Amino acid sequence: MVAARETDWTGALLGGRYRLVRCLGRGGMGAVYEAKQEDLGRRVAVKVLHAHLANDQDVLTRFRREAQAAGGLGHPNIVQVTDFQARSGEPPFLVMEHLVGASLATTIREQGPLSQARVAFIAQQILSALAAAHAAGIIHRDLKPDNVFLTSIAGVDDIVKLLDFGVAKLVQGGTGPEANLTTTGAAIGTPVYMAPEQARGRGVDARTDLYSTGVCMYEALTGRLPHDPPSYSALIAAILEEPPRALREHRPEVDPKLAAIVHRVLEKDPTRRFQSADEMRVAVEPFARASVGGALLPVTASRAAPTRRGRRSSPCR
Repeated sequence: MVAARETDWTGALLGGRYRLVRCLGRGGMGAVYEAKQEDLGRRVAVKVLHAHLANDQDVLTRFRREAQAAGGLGHPNIVQVTDFQARSGEPPFLVMEHLVGASLATTIREQGPLSQARVAFIAQQILSALAAAHAAGIIHRDLKPDNVFLTSIAGVDDIVKLLDFGVAKLVQGGTGPEANLTTTGAAIGTPVYMAPEQARGRGVDARTDLYSTGVCMYEALTGRLPHDPPSYSALIAAILEEPPRALREHRPEVDPKLAAIVHRVLEKDPTRRFQSADEMRVAVEPFARASVGGALLPVTASRAAPTRRGRRSSPCR
């Protein structure tokens, strides 16, 4: 296994400022460490590119783009990236705010299907983050529960931080190598959350991310996936050709109008989905409730994306 050969950077001082304290997890591109920024005495999360990828210019460009995409958006529901370095003699790394909480994937795995009010509240924030990314010409392309981190701010639970723009695509105004990293015909992303056009390796746009949001909502509401056949080839065939099983067959108590929203973005034809993240967010908003001090309250778009930045919290993948 590649992971077994990777260097453990625990204890290392990177960039002359970031002391790596412990490994929080590993992904396909790198490992994330809890770290201390020694000059400021604060906790951060540091994502270190795997050593076997450090000399791959395509991967390094993607890694740099992850820092630029997340760092440049400055949205409260997107993880804040504060530094990127690729020095000689050190692994390339990026520095993020340190988040305390759990991913949506872990939450579903540990708690089972979530209430519709909670799922709508989470989805509303995802869509707010996507709207900001899409307005900047960035399509995430790998939206999945692992990349939706849930934390708490000012007593409000389930505050979303969208992670991992490593396979994001620049769709407008992009120049230089970052604008052309995707080979025509290549499908990039996590298969079970891919829209049909993405699975075909065709052009993607904002509606591709909305499809993935719908898969996340379906899974959060039911504990199941819209398509879950036993093999990769069967999965791709199902995504391309088969309608998902009706959400309310798994969870009859879900409001039919909310189920209809989910099924609309799972349409094979992008023109039949919502056409923007903002349009879908407005549709989801009436179902959303935040948990504040144990009480469920109606939520507005401003509550769903709090702007307080005083309390920074912890890990990413």
